[in-house]
Amino acid sequence: MKEPTRIIDEPSFAARFKAALAEADLSNVGAVTGPGRSGAVAAVYASHILGIPFIPYGARCPEQFKLLIADTARESGRTLRKAERRYKQNAPVVVVAFEEPPRVMFWYEAPKPQFYRHENKVAA
Repeated sequence: MKEPTRIIDEPSFAARFKAALAEADLSNVGAVTGPGRSGAVAAVYASHILGIPFIPYGARCPEQFKLLIADTARESGRTLRKAERRYKQNAPVVVVAFEEPPRVMFWYEAPKPQFYRHENKVAA
């Protein structure tokens, strides 16, 4: 039986993400980015927590900066591996708050069933 999606509220995300940042080697990190909407949310959080600039995903990062790539959750890791390759010249460090499964959904997402390409939609 499929486990139900867990809704993560903002305080729970913030606590979990701060703990993940504390575990990472962030020495010499000078900027942060994150792929997609969830990556942007995590990257802005990291920017405020660490006091470093946020760079929109896909924008050029100055080569003198080591780059933090942040995301709220990782399922297969494909998106974050792609981001690491894109910014390889910046010796990226990847930090995520949640590992999936089980599926998590965040407070800023619409309160409706969400399906991903690889999931089958079940008729009601």
